[in-house]
Amino acid sequence: MTTRSHHPDDTGGSEHTPETAVVPVDDSASESPAPATRDEPRTGRGRQATTAAPDSAAGRLGSAWVGLVLGALVTILLLIFIAQNTTATEVQYLGLHFSLPLGVLILFAAIAGALIMALFAGFRILQLRMRARRARKVTR
Repeated sequence: MTTRSHHPDDTGGSEHTPETAVVPVDDSASESPAPATRDEPRTGRGRQATTAAPDSAAGRLGSAWVGLVLGALVTILLLIFIAQNTTATEVQYLGLHFSLPLGVLILFAAIAGALIMALFAGFRILQLRMRARRARKVTR
């Protein structure tokens, strides 16, 4: 099986088979590293060599399509729900009195819940970013 080298120093895009793979060695180590075996490629100081990760761009694009299709299906199901629940419902909220179809009211409730959830999630993300920024300043 032929693999590509993803090492930053390998600009030629050379390809290696497992038998001829080049294992990088840390020259700054005072002790000589153990020879690389076929089963256990090693780098200097006894660390395991990392295997090259496959290109994940296709996976991200596939995930976007799956998300798009699932979103479209949920939208279609939601529209069917709203169309089937057209019974007018009286609502009293903070002194306001109005009438809306039941499906539309449930849609508004779901949107309000999603907005509240996004507000709390955004606040939590900001907290974590500030904590990470403080941790980076301390380690410098």
